[in-house]
Amino acid sequence: MRGLRDPINLLTLVAFALPAQAWAAQASNPPGADTIRRAGEAFRAGYAAQQAGKVEEARADFAEAAQLAPSIPEAHEALGAVLLELNRPAEAVGELETALKLKPDDPGTESNLALAYASAGQADKAIPYFHTVYTLSQQPGQAPVNEAFCEAYARALAATGKGDESIGLFHAAEERGGDRGELEDDIGTVYGRLDDQSGARNAFEQSIAADPKYVPARIHLGILLRRQRDVAGSIAALDAAVSLEPNNALAQFEYGRTLETAGKDEDALPHLQQAARLDPELTGSDAELGMVLQRLGRQEEAVPWFQKAVERDPRNANTLTNLALALTLTGKAKEALPWFQQALAEDPKNPTIPKDLGVAHIQLSAFDEAIEDFKAALALNPSDPQLHYDLGLAYKFKDRVDDAIAELSRAGRMDPTLPDPPYTLGILYMQLGNLDDAVDELKKAVALRPDNGDAWAILGSTLKQDSRYDEAREALEKAIPLLPGQPGPQVTLAGVLADQASAASQAADASEAAGDAQKAGQLRAQAKELRSRAAEYRRQAAEFSRAAVSRQRAEFALNAGNQLLLKGQVADAVARYQESVAADPTFAEAHSQLAVAYERQGRTADAEAERAKATSLASGK
Repeated sequence: MRGLRDPINLLTLVAFALPAQAWAAQASNPPGADTIRRAGEAFRAGYAAQQAGKVEEARADFAEAAQLAPSIPEAHEALGAVLLELNRPAEAVGELETALKLKPDDPGTESNLALAYASAGQADKAIPYFHTVYTLSQQPGQAPVNEAFCEAYARALAATGKGDESIGLFHAAEERGGDRGELEDDIGTVYGRLDDQSGARNAFEQSIAADPKYVPARIHLGILLRRQRDVAGSIAALDAAVSLEPNNALAQFEYGRTLETAGKDEDALPHLQQAARLDPELTGSDAELGMVLQRLGRQEEAVPWFQKAVERDPRNANTLTNLALALTLTGKAKEALPWFQQALAEDPKNPTIPKDLGVAHIQLSAFDEAIEDFKAALALNPSDPQLHYDLGLAYKFKDRVDDAIAELSRAGRMDPTLPDPPYTLGILYMQLGNLDDAVDELKKAVALRPDNGDAWAILGSTLKQDSRYDEAREALEKAIPLLPGQPGPQVTLAGVLADQASAASQAADASEAAGDAQKAGQLRAQAKELRSRAAEYRRQAAEFSRAAVSRQRAEFALNAGNQLLLKGQVADAVARYQESVAADPTFAEAHSQLAVAYERQGRTADAEAERAKATSLASGK
């Protein structure tokens, strides 16, 4: 009985050594003596070539023998076996079928035909032959099949959904001396398909114990542990996999996915990028890279990865939506619309798609369309508080105040932990002049998100309008460090202090008129201190305003310089970069680009000096 690489058996050689009279008994149309001689020579040459490892020469010789003696089964069987060895199973099938027709119930031919069908991806056709040969081998006096046969039989069973049966054959292959690391990994994979996670994990761990360097088992174990939410275990398994095989694209990809699950997108990114470089055709890598970049806020970089993913799978609604959303977030909402529509056509019951489409319509100021989008999403998922918030925001933009208040309030009631509904409601109430309601909502917002400088600033401004100066000062003093460099809160706080100074002066006048000179003096001193602080905040605000104007001039000059440098107008580019540096000496990018331009002029020392300034500014030193 033969496995994948066993030599042609001696019976075949005997067949070609038979005299012409013996051939007549085997063939209905025996060839002539010369043809018999040539066929025998070709067959013996093929056998010698195969024994010498010259498999392609053997194939040619056996093909000649089969052509010269087409009615002799051994010629077709030998050719089929060699074709199987050359990994040409589809061609092998034809020759072995012919051999079996000429010589029915031959175990060797049936064995090779089973292997050929399995290798050709026709497991259903292979299994009856595997079963026949394996059953025969179990009978007394019969030679046992080898590990390659058992392994191939097991894989065929697994491929046709007969997992329980396949596990027994994998174990039979192990008993015959098969690679235990690889076979235990296969067993684990079958257990996984049977949803026996315990059996799968045990098999993968046994595979690693048998062969610690067998990377597929570590990858499969890592995937299984991630699905079981054992993220630490998954990271350990996949970290070992990429350490053993840094150029294994699948290991890098799955490691990146597990790091994503752990919330470590920054760490995941280089592994996903490495996987894409190693295997550009790796399924899912484009979309995964796009999603990580999207979560990191790098929308521009995410777009081309989503575009590749859509090219690969143009009917994937999630990928279409992600591409459309990335375009929207990069200010290209108009380009995003057809992708959203295509995603909706593929998955009309997914509330996320009309929700994100509504965001695109808001960016385009198409508020009526956005309202309809959010209503459509709510029809699919009415319990989503974020959707009620989005609808309320669209109503606000449309000046449908009552509808906006109703939806924003509903969102806040449905999920009191959401900071956006009270924040937006607070702004809306402030614009309507409902200062008490505005303050109540804004206080909720800053309690939920204490690091929101804008919310503190608006709360402070609202309290100032309501003449609640002490509370306003407290809110604005929290806003200022959260909004460094922004003049608005400084100006508002200066106004609060000035109003308090005026009130103190008026109180001083009243005390003086009442004959309380001591209290009047204290109040005038307080007023002076308040005016002094107000003046300082105004001065700081003015500096911030000047700095903002200077940075705008610097950025304008930088962009002009970049355009000139692209055109090769280096001297003009240098002048623009120098203008940028003069407008804002703290602008690191201007120094960096000036260094590039100096290098283009051959001014190496100047370039190094500018580059050093850029590095120092970028590091905050």
